[in-house]
Amino acid sequence: MIAIRRYGIALLFVAVAFVSTLLLQRFFPYPFLFVFFAAVMASAWFGGSKPGFLAVLVSTLLVDYFFVPPFHTFAVDASDIAYFGAFIVCAVVASWVSSSMRKTEEALRQARDQLEIRVAERTSELQKLVAELQEKERQRLLLENEKSALDSEKSLLSDKLETRKVVDRAKGILQRDLRISEEEAYRTIRRESQDRRKSMKEIAEAIVLHDELKHTTPRTQSR
Repeated sequence: MIAIRRYGIALLFVAVAFVSTLLLQRFFPYPFLFVFFAAVMASAWFGGSKPGFLAVLVSTLLVDYFFVPPFHTFAVDASDIAYFGAFIVCAVVASWVSSSMRKTEEALRQARDQLEIRVAERTSELQKLVAELQEKERQRLLLENEKSALDSEKSLLSDKLETRKVVDRAKGILQRDLRISEEEAYRTIRRESQDRRKSMKEIAEAIVLHDELKHTTPRTQSR
């Protein structure tokens, strides 16, 4: 169906060239055969090489029959053989050039389309790669934040444990020296912490240090 349409377009171009040349012949003694060249080139451009050569063949027959003496016969005068031969050669060359240019344009268009497809594919791949890198970076930052949070919790827990040890030791010292219960010793440390506006750990460390100095001083003096 497509091939028939291409040949039909070629015949249509030749028919238009034929009618145009007939109209121009009324005003000029020599026919304007360049119109047939245009028809041949258009046929080869839109239809391809085969429809182009069909246009050359039909144009040659029409020119020979209607525009080259003797008219309305396919015979050619000896004086017009060179003219007619030049027309055939030019028509063939025009068809070949137009068909070649069309093929070149099609090849360039296909190459451009393939290049656009490859560029689109590469762009898509790069976008996926960028998205993957961004996701990995997000996961890395998330892990770092989690690690930092765990380190903080670990440090806080360690500090609490250390505070508890010191407070327990201080409570034991107060229980021994003041002969009070564990709860009273705890309340004493907490009250001192509130009054002096210091942490319970600092108060407990002061109690422990004072107890160590108290027990260390007699030993030193005895020496």
